[in-house]
Formats: sequence, C-alpha cells, structure tokens
Amino acid sequence: MKAKAIAIALLLLFIAGMVSAQYTNESLTLTVYSDGYVKVDQYIKPENYVVSVTVPLLAKDVTGLTILDDNGNPLPYKVNGSKVTVYFENVTRIHIRYYTPDLTSKNGAIWTLKINWNSTPLKIIFPKNAVIIDLSDIPLEISGDTLTMPPGNQTISYVIQYSSPEPTETTTSTLPSQTTTTQSNLTMPSSPTASNPGSSTGTNWTPILIGIAVVVGLAFGFTYLKKPGAKKGEESEAGMSREDFERYLKKFDLTKEEEKALLYIFDRGGKAKQAEVRDMLGIPKTTAWRMFQRLEKQGLVRIYKKRRENWVELVL
Repeated sequence: MKAKAIAIALLLLFIAGMVSAQYTNESLTLTVYSDGYVKVDQYIKPENYVVSVTVPLLAKDVTGLTILDDNGNPLPYKVNGSKVTVYFENVTRIHIRYYTPDLTSKNGAIWTLKINWNSTPLKIIFPKNAVIIDLSDIPLEISGDTLTMPPGNQTISYVIQYSSPEPTETTTSTLPSQTTTTQSNLTMPSSPTASNPGSSTGTNWTPILIGIAVVVGLAFGFTYLKKPGAKKGEESEAGMSREDFERYLKKFDLTKEEEKALLYIFDRGGKAKQAEVRDMLGIPKTTAWRMFQRLEKQGLVRIYKKRRENWVELVL
C-alpha cells in the first residue's frame, strides 16, 4: 500500500511538473496610455511536446485579445475566467496581446500602475507627458519613457503633465474649426451686401441695398437659429447652452481629448460620426475606440451604428 501511495504521489508531482513546464516566459511589455488603458504584450515559448498551453491573464477586463504564432498567424484560443488556453502545432513562439484598464487606478491627478510579475524583467512604456513620482523598486534600466523593472510586485505612481505645447495644439485645433463655422455662419448673410455695392454706382441704390441686406440677414438668422447645432449662447435640443454643457463636463474626470470630443459633438447637434471626431482630434482608431468606450461607461454618450458607420450621440 505504501508503495502504491508513493507511486501515485510521484505521478501527481510529474503531472504538476508537466503543467507548470508547458511554457516559459520570454518577455512582458506594458504600454501605458494617457487614458489609463494598458496594452499587454507577452511572449512565451511553449515546450516541444505540448500542443496547448494555459496562460493566466493579468486582468479580468480584457479587450482586443489577439494571439499569434512566430509567423504572425492567429492561433485558436479559449478564455476561461482569467486564463486563456491556446491551441497550436509546431509553434516555437507565441505572442499574446490585449488591452485592459485594470492595471491602473486614479486618485485625483495621480495615476498608479500595479503589476505582480515574478518571471522576467518587466518593460513598461509610459506616455511622453507622464512624470514618475513614486516607485516601489529601483529600475534595472531607464531609456527615455521606458522603464525596465525587476520581477516582483511593482507599484509605480505617475501624473500626466500637460505641457505648454499641448494647450497650443488644443487651441489651434479647436478654435479654427469653431472660427470657420462662425465665420461661415456670420458672413453668409452679408455676402449679398458685399456683392451688390460692387455693381452699384449711384448713391440712390443705398437704401435699397440696405433693405435687401436686412431682409436677407433676418431670413438667414431665422434659419440659423433653427439649426440643431448649438454654439456659445445657444441651446441644444435638450435645452442646455454650450456654457452650461462646459460646466457640466467639469463634474467628470475627463482628459483634454475627451472634453474636446464632447464639445465637438455638442456643436453638431449632439451627434456625430466617430470618424469625424477621430479626424478632428488626430488620434488613431484604437485610441478613439478606447476613449468612446470610457465615455459610454460614464454615461456621457451612446454609440450606435448607422449605414455601416459608427455614430456617437450625447446623453443629456
């Protein structure tokens, strides 16, 4: 009986050893974004005798999960809770990538990244405007915006610093669009007045031209006031002026880009195409997607599809 029990114990230890030796971690890189999302890039090397590996994920809230082999081809997988099982044949290296907001938290202006990684040195890439204010350990290497941390339970606190160039970009990117709209709205009524004086040569036409300008201006003004778009001093369909909406946004913990996007949508009657907002901000699709997802979770917008295009509508 003792011999049998020892044999069973050895078999269990052997099986456990096989499970733990399914793969080895080659590297882990975290790319931190200004909105708190983190892109996880994990490279593992499976053992020669296995056809599947089960890898624990670093977070529960995971989006954009992709798993590729060493040639960049997608591999089949199955997610079970906080683990993912990858299936393959003749693969020497596996790349696991996903996005998550779970690794960061925010208290006031201070962001904190927490990660427990006990395998290889950990590479963390921070935004260019991030300022590190606290570290739980001494970095192994510092290169620009990248820190290489030793394995272990790491906590890094940082703040996003909006330097002078950024407000300048905001001013030049926001104001021109508003100025152009305002100019087009304000100059159109006076265009008949500007053209007619050129064709008139006598002073007797002045009263007639003034009368035409007044009539055209009133007609245009009436049409303009009926437009759904709300500028400063006007009200939206929900009865909120632009100034009220700006004050309303201050209640939320929004980034400059998020606030600018919401004001852009407000100025267009409360709804706009995602592509238009993205082009106005000049940000990539993935960044825009994460931004709209966060705004929707905060109850500020509703995302829907219309004619094969994604639209964003304010929730007021």
